[in-house]
Amino acid sequence: MTTSDFSRRRFIAASAGSLLLAACGDDDKSTLAPTPDDAESPAVETPVPDTEEPTPEPPPAETPATHPPRGLHVSFTEHARSSRALTWFTNGTEAPASFLEYAAVDADTAAEALSLPLKHRVQARAEPTTGLESLTHRAMARDLPPDKAFCYRVGSDEGGWSEVRKVLPMPAQQWSFIHYGDQGTGALAQQVTEKMLKTPSDLLLIAGDLSYANGDQPVWDTWFAQQEPLLSTRPMLAAPGNHEEKDFGGDAFKNRFTHPGKPFTSIITGDNPGSSFYAFDVNRVHFLVTTAGALINDGTLPEELLNIEADLSLAAVRRAAGEIDFIVVMQHFPIWTDQDGRSPANPALVALEENIIVRYGVDMLLVGHDHVYQRSEPMSFGSPNPFGYVQVMVGTGGASIRLFDADGPQAWSAYQFVGIGFARYQVSPGKIAVEFIGAPPIDLSEEGRQASAGDFTVQDSFSVVARDALACRDCVKPPRNREELASLLTTLRQAA
Repeated sequence: MTTSDFSRRRFIAASAGSLLLAACGDDDKSTLAPTPDDAESPAVETPVPDTEEPTPEPPPAETPATHPPRGLHVSFTEHARSSRALTWFTNGTEAPASFLEYAAVDADTAAEALSLPLKHRVQARAEPTTGLESLTHRAMARDLPPDKAFCYRVGSDEGGWSEVRKVLPMPAQQWSFIHYGDQGTGALAQQVTEKMLKTPSDLLLIAGDLSYANGDQPVWDTWFAQQEPLLSTRPMLAAPGNHEEKDFGGDAFKNRFTHPGKPFTSIITGDNPGSSFYAFDVNRVHFLVTTAGALINDGTLPEELLNIEADLSLAAVRRAAGEIDFIVVMQHFPIWTDQDGRSPANPALVALEENIIVRYGVDMLLVGHDHVYQRSEPMSFGSPNPFGYVQVMVGTGGASIRLFDADGPQAWSAYQFVGIGFARYQVSPGKIAVEFIGAPPIDLSEEGRQASAGDFTVQDSFSVVARDALACRDCVKPPRNREELASLLTTLRQAA
């Protein structure tokens, strides 16, 4: 805990104590009555002491926190509106027992909510942080009132506490989320984060390549320190990218984040809070997060394919039944691209994944990887198709700025932008309205693309509407068996 943290807590505690005493005073009927106007009080001469008053002793020095929490971020593993998961780190391989303390408060309260008592306490579980002499802590808050804000802190009396933070409730009807990828820790990345802090949203989705640690594990600490003001106040879920694979084959990613379990095999394999592929609902939108082969060497791809098939098949049934409006997939790799040096397509994903996405009628595919913004028309297999999916490529989180192929956009492409930024999705029943908020580089030269003046404006806007009943029914298909998926997997390996 820093000196400023301690001063702020002492101020809040003193303020709360003053309010409490004032309230108690209001209820106490034995307070002294004023002296009547006609009462005469004899004059009393106050004697002057012969000696000076003693100088008060300074307060005892604050004992420094032994294990202050850092890298705090919020996610959820269960219901998106009534559960919260907190993850943070402490230095050293041993630490006192840590806790999550929290309370549900009225959403319209502001700073005063941060001084309210935190009535609930949950002990965190700890495990070694991959690649560092530190610990990763996780704690869950369940059965929260969905219409209340979530105020919390993490830590312990001995180790030190975080500041009290507040997460606003997620609305049930109209809500929003932000999607971006490929961030890193440089100046461009920090510009994007500063803009997102000023842009309201209820959820953050990161499409891979977060820190660019590439095996240098302290870089993760730098990234979390830069992102903590944002990630500690809004729920965030992420997909792994190819740069996460460079951190112990993806183990560092799995260790540092807390995600929902695998769509189906978690029922068999048990709790896996660091899962790299998972599914969840937010109101009437179903999300599936995949690795898209980014962690292909961790041996989980056959299991993931079974999960993808089963999850999307069930989601298509639920959409046809009117339970949800949209199916959205997020992953790191795009299927089609016009970025210079990578166009026109990812052959492995065209061969395998696009077949699955089109089969079950996925509405939107959110990706990163290529450090440009590009949005497709509704498409399938590289051609515009009104019954296909919209790919939104937002690899503009700030790692670098790249260019498009000189051959120009392909037929499926609807909009392209060179720069940094993020996409904001505003969701209402039956409609998702999207804006890409971006800032261009200084210029398009190799050197000029490494900096931006940070002039963020809306560069692109579009909307996706829910499919009609007939189109939804056409996407209801049974999940394929192991033999069919094995054939698709063979095709993937041949194309890779």
